Amino acid sequence: MGDTDREARRRAAFARLQSSFPISISMPDVELPGGARLDDDEFVVRTSKDWGLSIKPLILTTRRLFCPSDLTGRSSVVLRLADMRSVTLRKHGIGFSTIVVENVDGGQASFPAHINGPLIRSDIAAMVDAAHAVAAPDRSAAASSAPAGDRYQQLREISELKQSGVLSEAEFEKEKARILNQP
Repeated sequence: MGDTDREARRRAAFARLQSSFPISISMPDVELPGGARLDDDEFVVRTSKDWGLSIKPLILTTRRLFCPSDLTGRSSVVLRLADMRSVTLRKHGIGFSTIVVENVDGGQASFPAHINGPLIRSDIAAMVDAAHAVAAPDRSAAASSAPAGDRYQQLREISELKQSGVLSEAEFEKEKARILNQP
């Protein structure tokens, strides 16, 4: 009975949430590393297989990234998307490119991306931006409620918010346009 109830909750959540993500999500429940389980309202976005990689484990969900913690691939880590600060693609002169994910606490995880590196980075970054928007939908509203005054000061303030990770790139651009369009 419990699995039937869980499946019904997942179907309902999927129907409600599928259009709210920047990348298509899939309904199937997958086996996660370390015996972890998807939450009832958490869905798979991409796996290493989707990106054409053989790296295990590499699974991007609507809330978490399961990935190797370093280039050896011997250990893995689970990172909450809402806790990620940046996702970069490092191209090396010799060898393969790597994806480096930095958490707000300063911790990093990196894994090889010998093919499709730009796509992997952009998929993860898009989901990180979506997670940040869900985690704090009123951040841009708070920035826009700054007292009307010097435009340059407002631009400096939103720039600082972006640099500190409070505003995403999209939120920053929206606020910048709003400030520059003020009478």
